[in-house]
Amino acid sequence: MQLQQEITAQIYHILQVDGNQIEPNDNLIEHGLHSLAIMQLVDHFENKYNTSLSYADFAMSPTVKDWHRLIQNTQLSTVDLDLEGATKKTPRLSNWVQQLPTNAVPLSDMQYAYWAGRETEGVSAHLYMEFEGKDLDIPQLQFAFEQLIQRHPMLSVSIREGQQSIQSIKHHQIHIEDLTQLNSEDIQTHLKVKRECLSHQQLNIAQGHVLDVQLSLLPEKRHILHFDLDMAAIDPQSFLIVINDLTALYLGEKLENLNLDGVDYFNYLNQRRDDLDLKAQIQQDQQWWQSQLDVISPAPQLPMVAEGLRVDQHHFERLIHIFNTDERSQLQSLAQMQGVSLRSVCLTLFALSVANWSSTPEFRLNLPAFIRESDSQNINQVVGDFTQISLLSVKFNGHESLLDAAKRIERDVEQIYEHYRYGGIHVLRDLSKHRQQPETSPIVFTSALDEGEIFSKQLQSTLGRPIWCISQGPKVDLDVQLAYFNQGLAINWDIRTHAFKPNVIQAMFDHYIQLIQHILTMGSPAFAQTLNTLSQHTSQLIWSKRQQKGQVKAPLTKRILAKFPQAHVHTPYRILNALEMDCPAWVLGRLFLNLGNLNSNPKSPSDQSEWVDIGIQAYTDDQGQLHLFEQSHQLVLKNGQCIEVQNIEAEILNIPFVQQVKVYAVEKQGRSVIVAVLRLHQQLSSSDLNAAYKRVLPQYLIPEQNYVVNNLQPFTAYLSAESLQHFIATHISIENTESQPVQSTAIEHVVTFIMAKIIGLPEQHTHGDLDFFDEGGDSLLATHLVAALNQYFINAEISVVDIFTQRNVTNICKLIEQKLPDTAQRIAEVFMQVIEGK
Repeated sequence: MQLQQEITAQIYHILQVDGNQIEPNDNLIEHGLHSLAIMQLVDHFENKYNTSLSYADFAMSPTVKDWHRLIQNTQLSTVDLDLEGATKKTPRLSNWVQQLPTNAVPLSDMQYAYWAGRETEGVSAHLYMEFEGKDLDIPQLQFAFEQLIQRHPMLSVSIREGQQSIQSIKHHQIHIEDLTQLNSEDIQTHLKVKRECLSHQQLNIAQGHVLDVQLSLLPEKRHILHFDLDMAAIDPQSFLIVINDLTALYLGEKLENLNLDGVDYFNYLNQRRDDLDLKAQIQQDQQWWQSQLDVISPAPQLPMVAEGLRVDQHHFERLIHIFNTDERSQLQSLAQMQGVSLRSVCLTLFALSVANWSSTPEFRLNLPAFIRESDSQNINQVVGDFTQISLLSVKFNGHESLLDAAKRIERDVEQIYEHYRYGGIHVLRDLSKHRQQPETSPIVFTSALDEGEIFSKQLQSTLGRPIWCISQGPKVDLDVQLAYFNQGLAINWDIRTHAFKPNVIQAMFDHYIQLIQHILTMGSPAFAQTLNTLSQHTSQLIWSKRQQKGQVKAPLTKRILAKFPQAHVHTPYRILNALEMDCPAWVLGRLFLNLGNLNSNPKSPSDQSEWVDIGIQAYTDDQGQLHLFEQSHQLVLKNGQCIEVQNIEAEILNIPFVQQVKVYAVEKQGRSVIVAVLRLHQQLSSSDLNAAYKRVLPQYLIPEQNYVVNNLQPFTAYLSAESLQHFIATHISIENTESQPVQSTAIEHVVTFIMAKIIGLPEQHTHGDLDFFDEGGDSLLATHLVAALNQYFINAEISVVDIFTQRNVTNICKLIEQKLPDTAQRIAEVFMQVIEGK
């Protein structure tokens, strides 16, 4: 009776329900019991009675009477253990658990990239999945989960400041939410909100929360099991290990002992860092990739919204199509008959869809692989991040057959995989430095076909059937995944929603699925068709659907009619890409007029009449409206993105003291320089203008040269390149008006010196206002820069985020001086004396 009173008193305290009488058989949920309160109560009684209690048991039996029984039974079990000695044993903690906390070890290259991207972009590399099942034994699941946590150290890893360690495993539990009392409509609404939340949540990886498991209890003993994991600790292949082990432990199977005396993943990383043979192989692969820098294709020039101008940078969604068992079998047989893998066929068709929406026929794709190299017998059971990315350059010829293209791409993939040890993260860094601009690879193609059936029947009959899967990551706009699922072939696209122009992704996805359907329909003869023929087939389907929806192309503009008197408002026109394929909506291409057919619009874009290239770039939007770009300065090519200058102008007009503005893109030493011509309400300095720019534009779209004029009328979108160059040559920009030699301080010398050393710039090429990322810096090198700065400027506590936001020497120096106002310059002077040998 005393224990029951104590339980009741504690409930009153936690729930603060002093005015309500709680009876022993009352359902505590009706008194306001919630999951957090259950956790607090379980913690309280565990600490008080020095025993282990189950959150799930308390959640499933929410009455004072049942809780009294649960605590009492646990106490009796403890007494029995004391009396009977060895008759009942608690599981012995693994050796590695007894040695916690571990020492910190450096992150791998991909872990660095994930962590830095999370810190700067606000998007974590994480995977979220849902499994729907029935008749789950919740106490057994809890017990299996506790065993799982002890089996795999990386499920508890803490990641912070470029380091990883394991501090504790005590924070793990399955969060349970009881929805059994809700009606069907409310359940669906609640689960939809929960899915959206968990699909985009950021786990607290600094505190060791890299895995979040939740259980939603539904009527009729149904459930949904939710898994959210951070891929900096648990890559997708490791996740399969995790859920397969959880299934086996739940079923009471005895798993092979991993013999963990330490953290196997940490040991794996340390072994690779000390492996002299591996270092030699990495050096050889580095030399090969260095020889490829001139020929690595750019990122696909897709119809995208410029990074930094998107409505929501962080929202992701997915599209999925599952080919059934017969279709999968047919595809496998067709690929085998042609002597190529199904992965290569699917990759080639995906690349063809990308080519159809890309303004250039040459582009690169990001191909991840999960590679475990070790002599350890347990390596295939170790959880961690084993991701390596490789960059595949795709160069299509529209007259090439599908089979020839697939075989060529298969050979190219084999070649880049031969040199995987020098990872794609490093290659992108070298490429950024080589091309003097940040280089990313945002279009990803991930094949899990080598894994076989991705989810076993045993797993699905135990934990549940997979009903939802979505992933996201920093600097990734589209991730295509292939997997064998329940004897079918699943194709899943994870998309950064607002990275693309309206309806582009859905159209690309439909095109890709139609290409595969075309292979299934035609069989082997499809492999002999040219890429242009394949694309034309799907384009005609899209064209006919547009016409059925009434989406017709707009007539030619008055400006075009004025330039070509032989044309009239209904002269047929086409927009073609470099492969001579018709461009879908939003895709920038070359404008062709049918000057030999002046009577009516063609019935389809495949009309074979006389087409004339009039030398103008153009696209139509998804409503059929024609957009023309007569001058190259109307488009900015930056970071693999093609940005219309009018979008930059629209953002600049949000600055209060800007009255009018025209923006131009000028080619200078092989890169695109943004020039702004402004009419202002008031005179201001270049530093004030730059500060205002930063409030409305991402760094890479801020104009580098700014000119103030009284009359903006001559500066139109159609200003000739010659006139623009003449204006620039005969006028002085704001920056040059104010420029005068400024004596660099000691701290600026030091930061410039450190930054140049880390990027790898020759000293003679450095200057006082070095921009870390413009000169080839990346997220991994940023962590090295942070470590170096904090080593010398002790207590400055510079972070990776600071490097991404401040970027250049001047801004970083100001930040250091703000943090160390009394010592920064003195430290710098001593540093300079050392490196100058004084």
